[in-house]
Amino acid sequence: MRVWFLWQVDRYELAWAAGFFDGEGWAAAVRDRARATLRPMARINQADANGVPEVLTRFQSALGGLGRIGGPDVVAGRRDLYRWVVSSRSDVELLQHFLLPWLGEVKLRALGSALERPPARSRHADPSDEWRAWAAGLYDGEGSTGLREHRTHAGHKIAELALTQSGQGTPEVLARLSCIVARGHIFGPYIQKGANLDVYRWKVEAQREIEPALMTLWPWLGAVKRTQAAPALATLRRQVQLPRGNPSWGNRKISCVNGHEYATARIRPFTSRKGGTEPRDSSACLACLREYARRRREEKERSAADDGGRSISDGFARYLLK
Repeated sequence: MRVWFLWQVDRYELAWAAGFFDGEGWAAAVRDRARATLRPMARINQADANGVPEVLTRFQSALGGLGRIGGPDVVAGRRDLYRWVVSSRSDVELLQHFLLPWLGEVKLRALGSALERPPARSRHADPSDEWRAWAAGLYDGEGSTGLREHRTHAGHKIAELALTQSGQGTPEVLARLSCIVARGHIFGPYIQKGANLDVYRWKVEAQREIEPALMTLWPWLGAVKRTQAAPALATLRRQVQLPRGNPSWGNRKISCVNGHEYATARIRPFTSRKGGTEPRDSSACLACLREYARRRREEKERSAADDGGRSISDGFARYLLK
């Protein structure tokens, strides 16, 4: 009988494993021909032409050796398919116990259904090291880093980070990833032909954000994704960053029309006084706004002083005396 103790496992590796399972894992109650009752099962499939995928052995190791790795399943024209699997109630329960602090709501529902019990609640993510490890695991499972040709500058490359998930509404794992990395945007929904759920995609396209986003995940990122990201990082570091837009239109100005430097003037996010609007970076010069507000106050003060010293009109006085 195998016995696991929490001190035998690394929490960062468990967080990574939870992210990887959120991206690639599957859980359900299955029926075997030899038994009348359903049997809980959890599984991860990975294809690799060079033998057992490193992410599967890392996942198993993170769980203290839980589960077994099988394969390859060989199909002509495709890469060999390997799988990590647990197929007993006790092992599925232990899997959930290990990954519970980080698993997203979709996989928690799947595990609850497999174990025929109410699903556990997912937890709020934050930009801590454990959650960065979770994000790296998710990216190891579903993320991609690529380069493409610039649309208008021949020979210039554009890097992109992307991670796609389907769901009814924005998937929780994408919202978590965006919060943890603090970069990129979530796009969608996109309608996928033949699918029941819409597709959403988290992407980092701003070239100045590519390297910081990758460095957030790098300490826990697997070898395959590091190798995939290396050319993008090398290209960005080597090539000169292009100016944005057309400089003749004035979009590269360093000061406003009144001479205030944007670097010192644009320091406060916009917040609606009426409420109901999310704060956002202001596109106006803060120094100009302050001067405008001061002029408005002075005009109101002068108007109030004039009202206090103004004599009553003759016509209105005659009306009051009637």
